Amino acid sequence: MATSKANESWSQILLDKVVFITGAGGGIGSAISHTCALQGAKVVVSDVDKAAADKVVADIIATRNQESDRIMSIELDTVDEQAIEQAVALVAEKWGTIHVLVNAAANFTVGSIEDISADAWSHVFNVNVRGYALMIKHIVPLLKKQRSGSIIQFGSISGVVAQPNFVPYNTTKGAVLQLTRNLALDLGSYNIRCNSVSPGCIETAPIYRLAESLNLSIEELAQTHAEKQCLKRIGTPQEIANLVVFLASDLCPFITGANLLADGGYTAI
Repeated sequence: MATSKANESWSQILLDKVVFITGAGGGIGSAISHTCALQGAKVVVSDVDKAAADKVVADIIATRNQESDRIMSIELDTVDEQAIEQAVALVAEKWGTIHVLVNAAANFTVGSIEDISADAWSHVFNVNVRGYALMIKHIVPLLKKQRSGSIIQFGSISGVVAQPNFVPYNTTKGAVLQLTRNLALDLGSYNIRCNSVSPGCIETAPIYRLAESLNLSIEELAQTHAEKQCLKRIGTPQEIANLVVFLASDLCPFITGANLLADGGYTAI
């Protein structure tokens, strides 16, 4: 029978774990990268925008006094399976394995069902669902070999509730939640945990773009969400990063197949 004991320290909870993060050049991905590094991890900062990934790495080295050989940036388009395979091989060659995968890459389009093109549907699905599955496909052999690991996928409140003119994104995020549950079942016998994190309205660049697409100011969008939440504000990237790091750590070895909502109580009302 498995036993557990109180953790003696909540610092360095990812010490020497190799954490591979997709979409790491964005606001939430950057916060996750910084926090993983702070907690002792070796961090793979990957993004389709290489300049954004490089900037995150440079900021971590400068602000966290991080050793440069414990962090790397990779240009990665998760729509490209060959690029994924090469990136995983590169990390395995450098650090021997991968312990944690954070699927944080995301894309969205706004519009009514009759206005969304087939190409737009394909791109949102390829980034938000297919890309997640392909990342797992190529990392899982390493996790199975060591019989441990944590996979963290980015869902959203959009995968739980209906929102106007957001059909492709909401559909893909609902798919991510089901993908997570199925993988938790399939991989549990290998001691591999798979969970999803579903943020609400978080102050990041996509929220500014969303506000613009809806002809709202960021203040108006934030107020609209706040009125529907228990907590009357929007969230921060750091609050999401803290949750991801907890799931990545060994502090929660009995949590799998779960969708953790970080939405200020939006879905509770």
